[in-house]
Amino acid sequence: MSIVAGIDLGTTNSCIAVPANADIPGKQRLIEERWLREVGDALVITNPDKSPTTPSAVWVGPDGTVEVGLRAKNKARVATAETDTKPAMFFKRDMGTDQLFTAGHATLTPVEASAEILRHLKARAEEVLGVPVERAIITVPAFFEVTAKNETTEAGRKAGLEVVETLIEPVAAALAYSRMSSSEALENQQTFLVYDLGGGTFDTSVVTWDPEVGFENRSFHGDRYLGGYDFDRAIVSWLARRLPHHDLDLDPDVPADARILSQLLSTAEQTKHELTQFTETDIVNQHLADRTGEPMSIHEPISRADFEALIESAVKDTVSHCDQTLEQARITKDQLNEIVMVGGSSRMPVVGQVLSDHFGRSARILNPDLCVAVGAALKAATVARRSGYLELDHPEPMPGATDIGGRVMAGGRLAAPSTAKVVLTSDDGALSRTESPDDSGRFLFEDVPLQDADENGFTVQVIADGAEIDAQQFSVEPGSEAVPPPSGDVLAHDFSVELVDGLHTVVEVGTMLPYRTQFRLETASRGAELRVRLFEGMVPVGEVDVENLPPDLPVGTAVEVTLEFELGWTIQAEARIPKADAAGQATIRIPQRQVPSWEELRRKRHELRTGWEERRSAAAPADVLRVGAQVDRQLDEIDTLIDEGQDRTKTHHKVVEAETLLQGVPVASSGVGALSPPLEEFEDLLRDTEQLVDRLAQYDAAEAERHRAAIPGMRSSGRAAYESGDQLAWQRAVDAARSRGAAIYQKLPQDAKPRASAADLQGLLLQEIQQIAETISDADSRTGGQHRAAAEGHISEAQSIVNEVLAVDMRDDQRATQQLAGIYRASVAPLRARVEQWLDEVRTVVAARESGGGIGLTLPKSSMGGR
Repeated sequence: MSIVAGIDLGTTNSCIAVPANADIPGKQRLIEERWLREVGDALVITNPDKSPTTPSAVWVGPDGTVEVGLRAKNKARVATAETDTKPAMFFKRDMGTDQLFTAGHATLTPVEASAEILRHLKARAEEVLGVPVERAIITVPAFFEVTAKNETTEAGRKAGLEVVETLIEPVAAALAYSRMSSSEALENQQTFLVYDLGGGTFDTSVVTWDPEVGFENRSFHGDRYLGGYDFDRAIVSWLARRLPHHDLDLDPDVPADARILSQLLSTAEQTKHELTQFTETDIVNQHLADRTGEPMSIHEPISRADFEALIESAVKDTVSHCDQTLEQARITKDQLNEIVMVGGSSRMPVVGQVLSDHFGRSARILNPDLCVAVGAALKAATVARRSGYLELDHPEPMPGATDIGGRVMAGGRLAAPSTAKVVLTSDDGALSRTESPDDSGRFLFEDVPLQDADENGFTVQVIADGAEIDAQQFSVEPGSEAVPPPSGDVLAHDFSVELVDGLHTVVEVGTMLPYRTQFRLETASRGAELRVRLFEGMVPVGEVDVENLPPDLPVGTAVEVTLEFELGWTIQAEARIPKADAAGQATIRIPQRQVPSWEELRRKRHELRTGWEERRSAAAPADVLRVGAQVDRQLDEIDTLIDEGQDRTKTHHKVVEAETLLQGVPVASSGVGALSPPLEEFEDLLRDTEQLVDRLAQYDAAEAERHRAAIPGMRSSGRAAYESGDQLAWQRAVDAARSRGAAIYQKLPQDAKPRASAADLQGLLLQEIQQIAETISDADSRTGGQHRAAAEGHISEAQSIVNEVLAVDMRDDQRATQQLAGIYRASVAPLRARVEQWLDEVRTVVAARESGGGIGLTLPKSSMGGR
């Protein structure tokens, strides 16, 4: 029978532990020889050097040999261009993204690198324990997105583990704390604030304990990208400023720069650890060279005060997250019984001091490197015990009795579970019972009496064809905890839908899965299509569309939305409009985030700043006041991250959040006639489009009718945008009209196309090329640069065609028209065909976030119901 382990898969260090009562051969000897370390009703498995944690570092040799842990981490100190020995580290921060990591002579995804860590921990545990370790509870940060949790489970599968559950780290810490505290402390209700500052993430959570109910997760908050890695980077940036005569403008995407950065980060981490113990130290490294190959002899003094000044703002931000956690849980500072600090970065003296100053009490730090793994092991102790044909539930003793249940599993010598018999006997021979499993294999022995002794021993046997095919022995302690730890996954972020005035929360953080909710919205504008967009936190994750709606559907029409969150982190979504007898469904599997290039991030930064300036001047003062400070802070942080140029994943995350904030700022009306182009030009565009549709109907009636049906919705959406004074929405409506006309024009046979002047044709060609280029850029950003070379080739070709179009001599209209038509046939049309084929190959869906005929949503006048 295998053991279920608890694993803390950390950003900088990982740890594996098992329940203290696990059936381990030679357990006491292993404890005495320090291969097992007793910590709070769990046994932490140590490495050959007797250390309880394993650095989360992976290195692959030229022959495919994999090194994990300290041996891999030490490669960072000696990485050179000749040996190419940089290890993969800090990859946990990139779970849920498409980022790749250099691991010596291999390139790994975050899932693959995490799987190597888990495979190493599994092998080490089996070596020490002498029994198989096939299942595990793996901890994840409370603020991990759904995709990151899914990928953690996938990493476990690749490592040969069945991940029974992903347990959030603050709850694991609270479980460990409960067993490390005095038993009297938990006789009454308790409220903890768990402060988890680790190597790459920061989580804070309010967890309550009730002797009759058990643990309850009340609220979560934190920063997905804040931890010891950021503090190491702060030291590296400080050091670079102290060495202006060396070229340390490093780009982590360049292998040679990445090796130098890896060495500097290793040196910075050692400096950080020294400043945790001492008030000053020296940064010393005589084995580095800068980007030009110039040797560097580093010997820089740094004080703890210097270091704390570098990270002061980030540490104070963690306290703000704590306040928001308390506010969500409707808990005051005075109602907290304990503040528990977790994570290696909590050791820094400044952290404890900032918490003490803010809360007026000292926080308690208790085994910050081990307690999360201990909590996972405690949860593992409650998992069903599994052998060949028998899965036995963890018994929950009540006063004087307990229920003993489980499941018989088919296979091998047992074709159907219901044909077996299950026999329960006590070790003292006083009890013997027999049950028949149901069709699914479930069985239950109710009210099994317990003797008033330290332990009550039992055996459960599975009998088939008169012979025992499986059996498990176990014991039940009458005084053991009757209330199990919390079970099941929870949402770490609010889930929201996008309304015309911003995001509106429909499922709150902390909700246990599975979960189903229904709510009602109302249309806020007219159009032929409705799109309900779903956000996790401030990150868009999916949508459900209702198409082919009547263009004259009244504003205020009811929209019924259903969301069903399944245990496998899949969301079933439906939007229904009863008045139109129309509905749309979607299965939302939250996608992996594609991280764009630095060039694309800089472009997005520029668009954000430009868009914010436009909206700041046009939006209502109340809306600017509501989100202005948050947008400014986000943009400042994006500026810092881009200037630093070391963390694309974090930068992209902040950009996505800023985009969502900006979209939620409605633009106040500036009066009819204040927008550009004028309404008359928009109406002219639509009339031209209608004429093109009439021409197309002579050749393709079905295609013409499809375009004709879209025009009323485009007209109503455009007028609504114009009347509202929203320049951005108005520009989208005008662009949609132009795009529709261009699309119809392309569908017409050559001899049916209306005669256009050379200037008109030149404008159409430039517009089409621009649209092709924008499609390429958007697709490239969505794929995170995986097809960068092809994208850059297409963009370069598009620019060449632009130059060719602009070079045409426009003085002779007829000749210019012929030349431009030739450019279209020879260059533009083939380019569009190749780009469309490229899009199919990379399986990228490139679509506008809002179509010209889209309908806005708002809340009904009554408050939201059906929650």
